[in-house]
Amino acid sequence: MPGMNKGIHRIAPALPDNVCAGICSGPDWVLEEANEALAAVLARSGDGGLAGRGRQPCGKSFLRLLSPGGQDAAADGIRRSKPENTLCVRAYDRDFAFSWTWISPDGQRRARSARPDDRRFFLLQELSVCLDYREMQAILDSMYDGIWVIDGNGITRHVNRALKRIAGIEPREMIGNHVAELVRQGRFSSAVTLNALQEKKVVTRFDDYPGGVRCLNTSTPIFDEAGKIWRVVACIRDMTELERLQKRLADAERVAHKYKSELVSLRQNQNPGFVAGSEKMLACLRELEKAARAPSGILLLGETGTGKTLASGYIHRKSQRARGPFVSVNCAAISSSLIESELFGYEKGAFTGASQNGKKGFFELADQGTLLLDEIGELPLAMQAKLLQVLDDHSFHRVGGEKRVNVDVRVIAATNRPLEQMVGAGEFRADLYYRLRVLSVSIPPLREHPSDIPALAMTFLNDACQRYGTARAFSPKALECLSLYSWPGNVRELRAAVELLTAMTESNIIRVKDLPSYLLGAKTDVHVFAEDAPARHDADVSGTLREAVASLERSMIRAALSAAGSTYKAAARLGISQSSVVRKARKLGIGVPE
Repeated sequence: MPGMNKGIHRIAPALPDNVCAGICSGPDWVLEEANEALAAVLARSGDGGLAGRGRQPCGKSFLRLLSPGGQDAAADGIRRSKPENTLCVRAYDRDFAFSWTWISPDGQRRARSARPDDRRFFLLQELSVCLDYREMQAILDSMYDGIWVIDGNGITRHVNRALKRIAGIEPREMIGNHVAELVRQGRFSSAVTLNALQEKKVVTRFDDYPGGVRCLNTSTPIFDEAGKIWRVVACIRDMTELERLQKRLADAERVAHKYKSELVSLRQNQNPGFVAGSEKMLACLRELEKAARAPSGILLLGETGTGKTLASGYIHRKSQRARGPFVSVNCAAISSSLIESELFGYEKGAFTGASQNGKKGFFELADQGTLLLDEIGELPLAMQAKLLQVLDDHSFHRVGGEKRVNVDVRVIAATNRPLEQMVGAGEFRADLYYRLRVLSVSIPPLREHPSDIPALAMTFLNDACQRYGTARAFSPKALECLSLYSWPGNVRELRAAVELLTAMTESNIIRVKDLPSYLLGAKTDVHVFAEDAPARHDADVSGTLREAVASLERSMIRAALSAAGSTYKAAARLGISQSSVVRKARKLGIGVPE
C-alpha cells in the first residue's frame, strides 16, 4: 500500500520508548511493518524467524508471536471489539495494552474490517499496573467468596476455587457450558447471572446451591463501548455460616433475656437462693406466699430433693415470724428412743446419761419462730399423739418434768411419703393428718419444670466455684443435656452433679463430653447433635460417590425430620435453609411433615 511504510517511520519518533507500533494484514495478522521497539520486544521471544529490514520480525503472524494466553485473549478481543479498542494481553511474561485500528487498502480507516486482506495498524504499550494471568488467578482463588464469570452469551468463562468449595462442582464441569444448561442438569436451582444478563442490571438475590448451601449472589454486568454486555461477574457469598452464627447469637440473646427476667423476678420477690422462672414454680411461690401470711401450720408435700426445706425457709422469711428463730429437724435422722427428748427437752436426771442442767428441746428453741419437722412420716405413732396435743394447745411437758411449758411456735411439716395411704394402713394417725392437711402446698418435681434447670445449674455452679476457688462455665449444649434429663433425685441430685462436674472437669468450659454417661443415655438424640459428639455416618457408602452422597443425605434428612418434627427445626439441625430441606426431601422421596 503506497505510503504506508513511510507512515509508520514518521509516527515512530513521536512515540515513547515503551510503545511499539506495527502494521499487519490478513486474517492471521501477518506482520508487514514494525518499529524498533516492537522488534526488540518480539526478539526477546527467542524466535529466529525474523525477516524484513534490520531486526524487524516481518512475515510472521503477529498473533502467533504472542504467548498462548495472549493469543487467546487477542483473538477473542479481535472478534468482539470495535476499532481503536484496547485489550490487555500477555506476551512473553509481560503485560501489554493492545490497541488497533482497521485500515483499508486505500489508506482509509473503516468502522470495522470487512475483508480478510484489510490492514491493521496496532500499538502495544507495556503497563506496569497490569497483573499477569497467574497473579490474577492466584488473587481470585484466594478470595473467600465465589467468583463466577460468564460472557454476553451466557457461557461460563471463569470460576474461582471458592465456588468449587461452595457449589461442590469442578471448574472444568462449568467452564464452556451455558448457565441454562447447568440449571437444566440440576447443578443449580436457578441462575442469578442469567437474570443480570437479561435485565442488564445488577441483581442481588439469595440462592440455594448443591449440598444445601444458602448463598447471597450479586451478579454485576460489564458493558462494552457499544453498550452490550461483555461479561457478567457474580460474587457468591456462603451465608450458611453467617446464618448459623446469627442463630447462635439469637439463642444467646434469648437465654440472656431469660436469665435477666429470672434475676428481676428474684429481686422483686426478695427471694435469695430460690430459683423460680417457670410458670409452675412461680405458681408454687405464690402458694407459699399465701401460706406464709396464714398463722396456722403448713404441710409441704413433694418428692425427695424437691426443695421442701428451702420452701419452709422461704415461708418463714415471708411470715410475721421472720425475726424469730427458724429450726429444722429431720425426724428420720433421730432414733425413736431419743425423739421425745430431742423435740420437747428433758429435766436434769430424767434418765441415765442426761445432762445435770437439763436440756431444751427443739420446740423451745423455736419459740416465737418456726419449726420445720422434715420427714414427718417417719415420726413414731406415740410422738404423733403428743405432737397433735402441742399443735392444739401450744404446751407440753419436758421428759421427766412436771411443769407445763408454753411455746409460740409455727410448725411446718414436710414429707415425701403418701400420708393418706399411710393413714389407711394404720401407719399415721388420721387426726394428725387431717390437722396438718388443712393448709398444704405441693412442691413440683424438677422434671415438671425443666426450664428452671439452666438457672439452677448455673446457681449451683457459681456456689461450687466460690467454694473451690475456681472458674467454670457450661457450654450451651451441656445445659441443653442437663435440661433434657429427668432428674429422679430432683434439685438435690442436680446440685450434687454440678458440684462433681466443677471438681472433676479440667477445662474451664463444661461440655457434653464431661457429663456423666447416665445423663446422655436416656437422650440419644442429644448425644448425636452435641457440639463435640462424633459425626455419625449411617448412609450406605457402596456404589458411586454420587450414590453414597445421596444415601447420606437421605439418612441425615430423614433422621432430622423424624427427630425435629418440622422442616424448620430440621433445617436448624442440619445447618441448611428450610427450602433446601423441602426440596431435597422431595427429590429423595422423603415424606415432609406438614
